[in-house]
Amino acid sequence: MDVIGRKHGGWKWSWPWLGLLLSIGAGSGGFLAGGWLALRWGQPTLIPTDPTPTANTSNPLEPSTVIPPGQLIYNVRTAPPTTYNPQLQATVNQMVDWVQQQGLPLPALSITLMDVTQPDRPQIAGYQQQEFRYPASVVKLFWLTTFLAYQQAGLISPKGQIDLRAMMQQSSNDAASAVVDAITGTESGAELSPALLAQWRQDRERLNHFFRGAGYGYLNLKHKNFPIYSLGQEEPQGRELQLRGGVAQPSRNQLTTWQTARLLYEIYTLQAVSPRVSQEIQTLIERPADLAGFLGANLPPDATVMGKEGQTSTTRHDGVIITRTDGRLAYILVVFGDDPAYSADDQFLPALSRLSWQAMNRFHP
Repeated sequence: MDVIGRKHGGWKWSWPWLGLLLSIGAGSGGFLAGGWLALRWGQPTLIPTDPTPTANTSNPLEPSTVIPPGQLIYNVRTAPPTTYNPQLQATVNQMVDWVQQQGLPLPALSITLMDVTQPDRPQIAGYQQQEFRYPASVVKLFWLTTFLAYQQAGLISPKGQIDLRAMMQQSSNDAASAVVDAITGTESGAELSPALLAQWRQDRERLNHFFRGAGYGYLNLKHKNFPIYSLGQEEPQGRELQLRGGVAQPSRNQLTTWQTARLLYEIYTLQAVSPRVSQEIQTLIERPADLAGFLGANLPPDATVMGKEGQTSTTRHDGVIITRTDGRLAYILVVFGDDPAYSADDQFLPALSRLSWQAMNRFHP
């Protein structure tokens, strides 16, 4: 059997065809050599009885992470073998120049641009793409992937039906809160004693362990987004506030545009958890191209957009997979604007999207 087509711009693979690729790649020295694809197509795995320490050099405050037993680890063990592309970098530079001309603060900007038209040979460029920033609702893309992995493994029993579409399409914090609770077995509530808080905090760390154990390096995904109306909370209270370390210098979720682009790449190429789950994620994150104020806005009808945006009073972010309906163009663009000036500017993301679309269409007419 052969490649059997695309689902929302991603690839559908047949397992006999995959086996042939592995056998060819193992002896050819190509991109499959070294088990690259074999590692990426493994199922999420449970950590065995003995905890496994994993090196973490991305954050000096956390030199190592011990993954407790019984926790699920993401199946994609290595980052994609991207190649730096000067043409893409020129496009990123053009976007940065536009932002600077608008008087927006460059220190608060991060961009990752990845050409995935040839999905086995992704090309990349970026600007401050390894800077950690508060991701706002973009974090829900990571929670969704983790939830579906735990669900596939039979490790969660959520109370009632969780509306994943509401979490991704309407960015519902209430649905996201239920997802976090289902993955971690925790619930929001009143303050806890130090001993109970320590265990509760460790359970929340499952959200970080899932990706850190698979080579994503440092990231922080363990804090819920607020307001959560079902809890009657506009801001974190009780144990949620304890988890943040208080009001003065709170711990916050942290991601980079590169980490976000990597996950989008794995979703696009049907590697995230499983082909079936990747296709489900694609369906849940497909959105109208005219979503005002974000990437993809005002693109032509032959553009398909999948992704997750996030906005607070101090941030405006987006991460998208954009494909052309003829199948001859596909790229990932992630932009974080981590400053109130970006939040207030509903034109900056659409403008960067138009610049990248025009450039990518020149590269792939």
